[in-house]
Amino acid sequence: MFTDSPLSDGGPGCNEQRAVGRFAPSPTGDLHFGSLLAAMASYCDVKQQDGRWLLRIDDIDGPRSVPGSADAIQRTLEVFGLEWDGPVQWQSQHLDRYRSSLDELVKKALVFACNCSRRSLPSGQIYPGNCRNNILTRDQQSNDYMVPDHALRIALTGQLYFQDKVQGTQSTQLEEQVGDIIIWRRDKLVAYALACAVDDAQSVSHVVRGADLLSNTSAQIAIMRALNLPIPRYAHIPVAIDSNGDKLSKHSKAQPISSLAALPVLIQAWNFLGQAMIEAESVSNFWAQAIKLWQIEKVPNTMRMCCEP
Repeated sequence: MFTDSPLSDGGPGCNEQRAVGRFAPSPTGDLHFGSLLAAMASYCDVKQQDGRWLLRIDDIDGPRSVPGSADAIQRTLEVFGLEWDGPVQWQSQHLDRYRSSLDELVKKALVFACNCSRRSLPSGQIYPGNCRNNILTRDQQSNDYMVPDHALRIALTGQLYFQDKVQGTQSTQLEEQVGDIIIWRRDKLVAYALACAVDDAQSVSHVVRGADLLSNTSAQIAIMRALNLPIPRYAHIPVAIDSNGDKLSKHSKAQPISSLAALPVLIQAWNFLGQAMIEAESVSNFWAQAIKLWQIEKVPNTMRMCCEP
């Protein structure tokens, strides 16, 4: 597919006059401490550059969305003093954008239909390329590329490099470490990898998020390059884990921060991210100091134990 330059650090989108960051939660439950870490790091990083911070609700997976969750997320961010710029963005309103991107990838003969079930594939291994010969063509099915009971995958090959502001230089052999990922699900929903890649490339210059998503980044960059889209700069912060070694998440039933006093939790998150000590008497005063003092170079690059607030 391509061979990247060893020290690639973003693309045309990174030359914007004003930095643009984002926080993109899924409406599948309440925000927890791990969510706050990602929001805080992204917010401080872009605001210190006098940039814009967007809130995007990644609501493309309707079956997993929890009614009222998106509103609860916004209320929690407001209580914690995180102010986004402009209206809230919703991935569910960008479906035409994703269909157009799929069309472009099909034109380039990079998409194939796959009927492999999860049970038929080696557990925990990279997709072995079983269906790579089922390449879709531009005139197939009048641009309705979905084949019954098939997902759509993108063929990914080559070596890819990118520079991460926290994790350092990343090198990925796409065939061996990523594989041909699904970009359109067999239930006819766009996959996260395609939706996130397209939205970030078109709206954002700086992506700061948890290191648990680091493995997704090479695939998303590969999609951006295939679509000739600008590539943001990336920073992946450490993942917070509990006493059992499990990542704090909605799945692990991490405690919602909405029920907690905002200021102590903000200070705990700030300390977790390795930043200089702050003494603040209010949430607004905390942010006034945090934006000035933020140093992404001090953020640790490995998972860290965290006693939940």
